Amino acid sequence: MKEEMQQAGEFIDRLTVNAADADPKTIVENEDLFFAWDNEHRSRKNGKSFLYDWSYYIGVVMEGLYYMYEAGAGERYRDYVKRYLHAVETDGVLNQYAGYVVDHGLDCYKTASLLPFFYAEDPELKQLADGLWKDLYTVNRPYAPKELGYNYWHVWDDGKPPRYKVWLDGLYMGQVFMARYAAMTGNTGALREIAARFRWVNTELMNPETGLLYHAGNSREDVCPFHWLRAVGWYAMAQVDVLEHLLPEDRDELAVFFRSFCDAMLKNREPKSGLWLNLIDAPQDDGNRPESSGTAMMSYALLKGARIGLLSPEKAAVGAEIFDTLTRQKLKGNALTDVYLMATASGQDNYRRADYYMPQEGKGVGPYIMAYAEMLKNFNTGK
Repeated sequence: MKEEMQQAGEFIDRLTVNAADADPKTIVENEDLFFAWDNEHRSRKNGKSFLYDWSYYIGVVMEGLYYMYEAGAGERYRDYVKRYLHAVETDGVLNQYAGYVVDHGLDCYKTASLLPFFYAEDPELKQLADGLWKDLYTVNRPYAPKELGYNYWHVWDDGKPPRYKVWLDGLYMGQVFMARYAAMTGNTGALREIAARFRWVNTELMNPETGLLYHAGNSREDVCPFHWLRAVGWYAMAQVDVLEHLLPEDRDELAVFFRSFCDAMLKNREPKSGLWLNLIDAPQDDGNRPESSGTAMMSYALLKGARIGLLSPEKAAVGAEIFDTLTRQKLKGNALTDVYLMATASGQDNYRRADYYMPQEGKGVGPYIMAYAEMLKNFNTGK
């Protein structure tokens, strides 16, 4: 464990706070510069249509760094995150933003889950959090209908939802911010709605034969029939990040399902590598190999779930073993390898493209940093 932790810590620092371009403000303000883990390079200049520097894959990296600060790794990680947040806003309003109705959907809210950490101390970030909460909770309430368990449509396509409205991805992108904000402001009604969203997903998107979750769906009878690792990983992280804020009766009820879900996932690890395949229950080949982002997410969920009492203490040891194995197998040189770039819940199999396995992808690097921070918190290993 010690060797893997040292390797991981040095990798994270080289990529972020010790990088040659370590000032987030410089990167955000220059259309030709991108964070080292940003393989999508979204900007107005290159014609990308939304998110830009306010993106979920940048947000998860920043959140991991904030967790490192919480774990005692040092103030500079918190400072890095705060510099980034101020670089993307002016007077409490985002500089470039594609809102839920205006463009694409829930991915636009993931990075907002950082704002509650600074809410009490920073008026501009408080204003930004308040505005995004109103945007999602009030303005877009019609797009969280009762028949979907009050879940929001994940994305938009020409003003309409896609074939499958509710994605596991979206549960993480929207509900972590909402749960933190609602708990912080004492909005118990919103917390109950959040619990209802998880109940719907737990029943409607679960494969009763395996305990695994489908990528997306509209009902139990209408699902995207793939068990994609990263979507399931987003769900696992949503569980541990949201349940800690829910009302006790809801948390206790939902924790029962979370425990059974974790057991089902552990039964489906690829035995040779000890990790998970990109399509969890499909045969392994070059297009379906052990994948880093979802594996890091599961390590984080197991570690944090045990630390906050949702899972047994033994699950922390399992999460640590997975983190060490991931580090040994996938952290090569100065890159976390084999992160699947993207997949859409279209109903088609777009989960097995060999050319989509990328190094240094924020969707994998961020959860890896989160898992590293949980290792610090669980085992007090030092940095």
